[in-house]
Formats: sequence, C-alpha cells, structure tokens
Amino acid sequence: MRKIIALSFLSLIALTAAANGPYKESSKKSTMKIRKRSARPDIPGNLLIEFGFNALQNDDPSIDTKLIGNRTVNFYYLYDIRVGKTNFFVLPGIGLGLDRYKFDEDVTLVQDPFAGLTGFSDIIGGGVKKSMLVTNYIDIPIEVRYLTNPADARRSFKAGVGFKVGYLYSAHTKIKQELEGEMFKTKVKGTYNLNRFRYGVTGRIGIGGFNVFYYQSLNPLFEEGEGPFETEANNITIGLSFTGF
Repeated sequence: MRKIIALSFLSLIALTAAANGPYKESSKKSTMKIRKRSARPDIPGNLLIEFGFNALQNDDPSIDTKLIGNRTVNFYYLYDIRVGKTNFFVLPGIGLGLDRYKFDEDVTLVQDPFAGLTGFSDIIGGGVKKSMLVTNYIDIPIEVRYLTNPADARRSFKAGVGFKVGYLYSAHTKIKQELEGEMFKTKVKGTYNLNRFRYGVTGRIGIGGFNVFYYQSLNPLFEEGEGPFETEANNITIGLSFTGF
C-alpha cells in the first residue's frame, strides 16, 4: 500500500510537470530571456485517484474493524461527455478499486472446505501486528457532473452523483506477526464467500481537481447467509479524490 501511494504521488507530480510544460524564449533580439508557458497537453478524459476510509454497516458486533486500517485506493480513468451546451457532463469510466479491512481483534477469516461457510479463527502464537482482509475490484463507474464554469474546469466548482459496478478479481487475508523476535507475513488467497459483484451509488463535490467523494454499496460484502455469523455487512467509503489530468 505504501508503494502504491508513493507511486500515485510521483505520478501526480510528473503529470503536473508535463502540464506546466517547458519555457521558451519569446524574442531573439532581447538580451533578457522572457519565458512563456506552453499550452496544457490536450489529453482527453480524467485520471482520478481516490484515497478513502471504509466502514461496515449492519455488521455483527463481533466483527470489529479499525477505522484507520480500513482504507481504499481507487485508480479510475473517466471520459467526460458534455450534454449539449449545458453545464452538465456524463463521465463513464473504468479502473481499479483496492479495499482493505483491518480487524480489531487477533483473528483472521477462514473458509470451511467442507461446509463452505466463512468464519473467524483466532491467530495462534500471539505477537499479531495486524490482520486484514484485502479485496481488489475492476470497477466501471459512471457519473453525472455539474460544473459552474465548464470553460475553466480547473477552477470550477463541481458536484456529481453516479453509480459504480465492480467485479472482485482477487481477495486474500494478510497477517503480520512477530514470533521469537522475527517478523512474519502470511497471505492466504480465497473467495471467503465474498460477493463477486458489488454495486452502489457515488457522490462528489469540490473545486477543480480536488474533491470529497462518497460511496455507498447497495449489496452486502458477503454472500447472503454465508459470511461470518451470517452477517450482511454493507460498505461505505468517504475520502478525497485528485485529478491527474
């Protein structure tokens, strides 16, 4: 996760540098070099990077998660289509949604190979630094967005509502544990009776490339009756989003 965040910020810096462009000498006759900004690269669409915190709704009290450890990183490409000459835009897109759920207790998810049910199991040995569930999705978002000044989107106030559908392409549990002075990391891949598809509503408000976003899932994280304690936990995410170009 640290590497992903670092790469994201480096990408934003590189994109900003590319947008500013090189400076050129405006006159050969002048002894002083007057530099002028070149035009911003005309790249269609938007690269959207989102950082947020997850929370589970309607979950069983036995499923305790830590707010700081429940995080999301999304990478989306959105293509903006203006609706006539209005201030409204439709933005379909595609990208990756990477979610993390950090458990508050020293437990991990396990799946019964015979009954097929998913439940919690205590982590043996102690020294647990963190235990989490990692879910990775291919998402298809679509958003209807309003801009106060479409001619200058970088300084415009914007607000949008939308819908997102995602497909779970990988999931695993992750345990970081210290045993006899050594640190061990254990990853176990599995389906854990997670819903293969997710869908929900989104909202966004902000200025220019800086926005606050919200996501509310409309279907549960686990398949009905097959999650831990037969819970049907729904996910909400709140965070910040940045536009790369």
